[in-house]
Amino acid sequence: MFGSLKSMLGLSGNAVSPQEAVKRINAGARIVDVREPAEYAQGSIAQAVNVPLSQIEREGASALDRAGIAHDRGELLIICRSGARSGSACARLQTTLGERAVNLQGGLMAWVGAGLPMVRNER
Repeated sequence: MFGSLKSMLGLSGNAVSPQEAVKRINAGARIVDVREPAEYAQGSIAQAVNVPLSQIEREGASALDRAGIAHDRGELLIICRSGARSGSACARLQTTLGERAVNLQGGLMAWVGAGLPMVRNER
């Protein structure tokens, strides 16, 4: 029970700070933004692919497949606004991805708060 609560709050064991996220992105981690399309269109991390949490909850890793995200190797940095939805997505993907699903602790609010860039996305 506490593990699920921690995941929902973005505090799971596989959550990283914005600074650590940059290192992992530079090392090849792919970025999955689980916010709704309208939120994603307002801006995200460069190279992020939008796969809403609702799709991940329904389809699991198949939602990543449909978005063209190979998930059989390497890390996926899962992001949202605050880290809550991305924590839920990591929990849902745990069976398939294990520790390769990494949550951005504090979400995009922490990313922007750390002075890191975002790009606008056209939908």
